Amino acid sequence: MTDRLGGYWLGSRLGGAVHDAYDESGTRYALTRLPARPQGPVKAALQVRSLCVARVVDACLDGDAPYLVSEYVPGPTLAEVVGRRGPYGGDDLYRLAAATATALAAIHEAGAVHGGLTPDRVVLGAEGPRLVGLGTATDGSGPPGDVRDWGRLLVFAAYGPAPPDGLDPSPGQPPGLPAQPAQPDQSVQPVPPGQPVPPGQPAQVGRPGRPERLLDRFDRPLRELVLAALRRDPDRRPSAHQLLLSLLDVPQSQQGRLLPPEPVDDPPLGTRAERLYLQLSRADQDLVPEVFLRLVGMAADGTDTRRRATRTELVTGRPPEQAAMDRVLRAYTEAGLIDQSDTDTGGVGIDRSGTDADGVGIDRSGTDAGGLVIAQAALLRAWPRLHEWLDAERDGLAVHRDLTKAARRWEAGGRRESDLFQDDDLDRALAWAASGRRRVTLSAAEQAFLDGGRALVRGRARGRRRAMAALASVTLVAVLAAVVVAVWREGSADGRLDQAMARVAASRARAMRAADPVTARRLSLAAWRLAPVAEARAALADSAADPAVDVFADPYGGPHSLDALSDDGTRLAALTDGTIRVYDPLSRRQLAMTAGPAQSVRALAWSPDGRTLALVGVDRSYLWDTTSGAGVGRPFGRGLGAPGQQAAWFSPGGGLLFAAARQSGERWAWNLRTGRAAFVGRYAVVGPRDKVALVFAGTRSEVVRLSGRGARTPAPWLDRMPWEYTVFSPEGERVAIAEETGVQIYTLDGVPVLPVRLRPSPGSLTFSADGQLLASTDSDRVRVWRVSDGTRLTDRQVPAAGADRPVQAALAPGGRWLRVLAGHGTVVTIDLAHATPPPDPAGSAASICGRYGGLSRTDWDRYLAEVPYRPVC
Repeated sequence: MTDRLGGYWLGSRLGGAVHDAYDESGTRYALTRLPARPQGPVKAALQVRSLCVARVVDACLDGDAPYLVSEYVPGPTLAEVVGRRGPYGGDDLYRLAAATATALAAIHEAGAVHGGLTPDRVVLGAEGPRLVGLGTATDGSGPPGDVRDWGRLLVFAAYGPAPPDGLDPSPGQPPGLPAQPAQPDQSVQPVPPGQPVPPGQPAQVGRPGRPERLLDRFDRPLRELVLAALRRDPDRRPSAHQLLLSLLDVPQSQQGRLLPPEPVDDPPLGTRAERLYLQLSRADQDLVPEVFLRLVGMAADGTDTRRRATRTELVTGRPPEQAAMDRVLRAYTEAGLIDQSDTDTGGVGIDRSGTDADGVGIDRSGTDAGGLVIAQAALLRAWPRLHEWLDAERDGLAVHRDLTKAARRWEAGGRRESDLFQDDDLDRALAWAASGRRRVTLSAAEQAFLDGGRALVRGRARGRRRAMAALASVTLVAVLAAVVVAVWREGSADGRLDQAMARVAASRARAMRAADPVTARRLSLAAWRLAPVAEARAALADSAADPAVDVFADPYGGPHSLDALSDDGTRLAALTDGTIRVYDPLSRRQLAMTAGPAQSVRALAWSPDGRTLALVGVDRSYLWDTTSGAGVGRPFGRGLGAPGQQAAWFSPGGGLLFAAARQSGERWAWNLRTGRAAFVGRYAVVGPRDKVALVFAGTRSEVVRLSGRGARTPAPWLDRMPWEYTVFSPEGERVAIAEETGVQIYTLDGVPVLPVRLRPSPGSLTFSADGQLLASTDSDRVRVWRVSDGTRLTDRQVPAAGADRPVQAALAPGGRWLRVLAGHGTVVTIDLAHATPPPDPAGSAASICGRYGGLSRTDWDRYLAEVPYRPVC
């Protein structure tokens, strides 16, 4: 058993040869390992399209381990529901019959056969019954066999695992399925193809006269269909299409979907991990990446794998955190996401013999028995947060694994000098430890190992100086020669350290530039002063070319904070732990503070004048006049109950408050002047002064004038346009729309304005106040164009705000300054008039010194602790 098959990461076993599986994007599937390579059935299964069938999306029949991939349907099986809650009856049986007959009809119409319809292959999902297991047929009796199994399925649903006498399971069939009818009624005539089963033609089961009594839990029409499906002669059974036609004409009460008896709670692997993460305290959350990143290794081909680690590796040398680390390990172990057993869970790189993937022995005593390992490899792709941590650390993971392996060997061998890193290995490890790691903390053994390597290098330099003194009694010529050699060697050792740390500083500057351009500039300056290596020169050049000139970060911000930036970029609102604060990101002053509402807040939005902050809660909304000195106002209107990506915004005139939840499709607008809902159930984008709106409704889209008589003009050109990526220009007679092929500006009658689309196509759009500039943002990037000629003025990465918190851009009046709200309440200021100076390191260094100064002693000790502080300006 491997961690992956093809492009799919395997999770837990769902039963038999079926596994929970995830692709590289984290999408969940059901993967079935096939005992053979049934080319025909699989090809036919790939053609089936029905809302009542779990669609087959992929198959591999050529490799050593053939498999088939289907949609994952969350929910209990029919067997589980009947086993827990008892048989179905009445209208629910009709709903089950209709859904399963619909599924079989679609399967047979595509030329496929299910071949294994049992209560375990019917899942009661949130949208109704779905057939799973398509393409894995083992029954060769064709469509008539599926119809027979349909009849048995209905009997199981009505009677459970104990059907009446005469309907016992046939040999080889699962318990609870009826046997073949013993004496079919030879007088019943076949039903012509394509016609419903006529009433009054039941097949006999057992002795004459018993069918009615045996299936007394079915109403007569459904009983006749079930009996017809159970006929011994396959040629006399109705087709799935005929069953469906017969089931369509039913009373209103029997229509609808058969839903599971309780809400479906079958979250994917990543959701389980994320829920648990969010339940932890802030301090415990900080330790979670430390745990999981140490449990991920790297295969020879560079792909991620699971690795085994010991508790000692995680907690040794960190006494204050041991209790918290134990809480984190216990929580994820109890949730089945981390395994502390001595059992091989089937992953690549996990050795049962008492060594981990690095070949280092594992202490199996006490809590370390068997070590720690991620229980299911699929978590590496199913949990977006873990994937983000891995992406941020990926370049250094291999370095860290080598360091961990070497440190263990050094400890096990009695700390021999010969086991210490030297030369390039030491430089590489020091560079990673100082600047390459983000969320990994060095263990006590790893830190001691690096300290030993540094001490060895410095000790050898001191040894050369002692050797030089010992030569003082030889001839003057020999002494002078020895002095020259010793000084050269000593300088070489110290120079190597300075060069290594210069590369460290340059690497750190590169890594920090997106989030903190000011500290990045100071680090690039320090790198140049330590040693003028190529990396330091490049770091200075990057600093000179960077248009970002300032950064402000909410001092209370965190992963659970909500933030909003005013339209002109002069006000930042931040909600953290129930308290709302307003800052001026330019002066860094806190301007206002108040307590938030009692209920959870989903989204924040500033009014166009920058005075009022809207807070959209779970079921109601609130307004706060940030200049009045009073607190949050009374609740009104609606809220956003659905989780996921949520947003709120004012109309340009300030009269309407909009809110939307992207995943659920929930959306609304509230007219603040009339106190009533507006644009109910419609996608609308409102223009300046709230005088015009675009209403997106496919080919029925229209332009609506909101003043006067409310004239409406058809706008079919808006069909398939993305309403959420549409924005009015300041004069209100043009709109910019970010389409897949690029950004285009249109007049309100659909005529394109730009001769060439602006590319690459981004997400959210914002015009400057004069309409001359257009800014765009996606999850971690901002771009600005000059509208008149399409010139791109800036294209810069910014700190990722997260999948459910897109980056927000604000163009200041005058058009020079762009302020971008990114992750964790970080506001980056970009100078759109920035001119890149010539790549002159000396000039760049002088410019940084003059405007920003050098690193403080505190920051020097934080980023460059391996070398003594030295002023650089």
